Amino acid sequence: MNLLSSLLAEDVDMNFEYVASVVITGLTVVFLCLIILVIILFLFGLVSKAQRRYNEKSAESNRTEKTTVDIAIPKVQEVKTVPDVEDGIEEEIVAVITAAIVQVSEKSGKRLALKSIKTAKPQRTAWAAAGLIDNTRPF
Repeated sequence: MNLLSSLLAEDVDMNFEYVASVVITGLTVVFLCLIILVIILFLFGLVSKAQRRYNEKSAESNRTEKTTVDIAIPKVQEVKTVPDVEDGIEEEIVAVITAAIVQVSEKSGKRLALKSIKTAKPQRTAWAAAGLIDNTRPF
């Protein structure tokens, strides 16, 4: 009798003990694998929690070590051109945008200039925007 013929259901005696042992073995293997997965996930959680605590402690110690703060006052540069500003945009908004560009200009070492400020035009129709919102809404 070869191996293939011994595995056929016709040749196996399907009595109660055989069926019970197969069922119990299958359930045992499945639940042992589930228990092992739960233990692995629990250990990953402990490691990530410990790492988060370590990062918080190191960030807190860095905050306590830095007691002096250096404040750099940006140089005021003359604006040679006045940016073209669209109607309806407040002067405070223009000032904030200009200040941000000056900061980026100083940090990058490049001379940047603001030429115009315009409100963004909607690129989608109302129906397209509604469809996008409807299809990307969280569950």
